[in-house]
Amino acid sequence: MFSWSVIGVLILVVAAFWILDRGRIIFAPLLLAVVIVFVLNPMVTFFHDRGVPRIVGAMLGFLTFFAGLALILVLVAPDMVDQAQSLVERFPDIFDDTASQIRGVLADLGFENVAVWNYQDLLDYLNDPDNRDTLIHLLTANVGSITAGIFEFILVFLIGPVLAFYFLVDLPSTGRRIAGIFPPERQSEAIHLGNQLNAALGGFLRGQLVVALIVGSLLSLGYWLIGLEFWLLIGLIGGVLNIVPFLGPWIGGALGVIVALTTGDFGMVVWAIVVAVAVQQIDNNFVSPTVLQATVRLHPTVTLLVLVLGGAMAGIWGVIVAVPLTASLKILVGHWWRTRVLGQTWEEASVAMFEEPDPHRKRRTGEIPVVATSADEPESPHTD
Repeated sequence: MFSWSVIGVLILVVAAFWILDRGRIIFAPLLLAVVIVFVLNPMVTFFHDRGVPRIVGAMLGFLTFFAGLALILVLVAPDMVDQAQSLVERFPDIFDDTASQIRGVLADLGFENVAVWNYQDLLDYLNDPDNRDTLIHLLTANVGSITAGIFEFILVFLIGPVLAFYFLVDLPSTGRRIAGIFPPERQSEAIHLGNQLNAALGGFLRGQLVVALIVGSLLSLGYWLIGLEFWLLIGLIGGVLNIVPFLGPWIGGALGVIVALTTGDFGMVVWAIVVAVAVQQIDNNFVSPTVLQATVRLHPTVTLLVLVLGGAMAGIWGVIVAVPLTASLKILVGHWWRTRVLGQTWEEASVAMFEEPDPHRKRRTGEIPVVATSADEPESPHTD
């Protein structure tokens, strides 16, 4: 009987992966919708608690959100355009300077005979008729993948916000329906787990956006103060990449050092390194611990491993969802293990996973409820 159960589970897992592979095009807009829901739900809930219908609150939340994005674009767009144009104009010089630096490093290591292209070599290669035909053939052979990628990109930003709007409006009723699928004696535990998942996912998503904004601003400010070219573009890239843990300050720092090597002197390189290290330390010791207070404990090694695994399995989207998915699995598996195997209470299981547990807290404004209620979270009795 046990062997048949194992076979059945394996068949379900294979079928689930097959369905997920076939329907992966919906993951990106669904992920964007989830992020928007976690960002805007505090505002929608704030309005709803004061008598504003959720549909009106969702509209106000979207207006505020996109107005904020528009304001940021208005403030930074002129400098971004100027720096982008300057980067395009100076790209040949930057390319040649970088190639020269690489040749120098290789020569110091004893690899004098390694050929490193300069910009003219690259142009000659692209202008060669045979090479051009090869590139055209490659593009033609992959036109389906390119078209699918463009379609998916458009789909993300068209469907994602629409899904998020409907999710925001229907959250209370959705919570009641989810709680209703559990037996009555397990509904309180399901609500408790739902609140734990909400704390982990909501804290991570909202917190990472705030941390990304702070890191991007700090990188831009630091590079502006030392007079580094393309300071805004580098800070923007570092901030966006900081949505994925660990990447932002390091990638932003590496780009700053590269630009300093190709456009400045050795003193500029030293200052670029100082800025990158300072921002990384500020992020690790002050920004992230303060903003990400309600996140699940994940060892840095585990975080790096799941980022690599997520990237190998699903590319950039796998990298983005790897950490919150791992945190969610840790909550579910950890709760089951501690309550069913170790015999702990719900509060004890929560303490073992969260940085700053507060098991008796009331539902905070903006938390996504598993079931619509304004009462305190139900007492968590000992498990059976």
